[in-house]
Amino acid sequence: MDGTIPKEKGRSMTLGQKIKAARLEQGLTQKEVVGSYITRNMLSKIENDNATPSVKSLTYLANILGVPVSEFLNNTALSDGFIPDGLDEARMLFRGKDYPGCLESLERNPTAATSDEGYLLSAYACAAAMRNAYDQGDMAAAKELAKSGLYYNQQSMYRAPHLDLELNLLLAGEMEAERSMGLLEAVFHAAEDYKSAYHYATLGRKTDKKVATERKNG
Repeated sequence: MDGTIPKEKGRSMTLGQKIKAARLEQGLTQKEVVGSYITRNMLSKIENDNATPSVKSLTYLANILGVPVSEFLNNTALSDGFIPDGLDEARMLFRGKDYPGCLESLERNPTAATSDEGYLLSAYACAAAMRNAYDQGDMAAAKELAKSGLYYNQQSMYRAPHLDLELNLLLAGEMEAERSMGLLEAVFHAAEDYKSAYHYATLGRKTDKKVATERKNG
């Protein structure tokens, strides 16, 4: 491969199709491409345009596939890391506890979804949907949501450590045991501090005084 995607294909291809074409051109499997950086499941979603990579992930893939990032970015809308317009619908759906709807809204708007807030919102929506799937006994769906949530959380500048812990606990098959020990309840309680800091830093809804008052009363 000469470091470019064939122009006759590149003009009409989606980002996922470009990545898949570059991988196949190199004769690489998905497992060989992802290494330990992202999961094979997430790469599959990216190649099928069911998920949008961050600029950081796209740079990694470009380096592995020997293709300039610019070849992938042609006619592709990705966030530059700042919070853009376009998250209002996803926020509304999340507040209404329509977590699948929130994720679908973000998938339709890659510019918003690949902002730092967009990634964190995706992670929270995945975690909430994972809990619902777990409570309904759908472990296969819960595990897929946990894997996606981990990826989205790791892409955000506002990465929430408590989400990493909860999602990894499910993937390790230890959620029930940890619940009986009260660990998850403690994690959920600690999450409120993260949420307060997140809202203050990104949404501007709480003042320092209100956060301090909440913590004192909590």
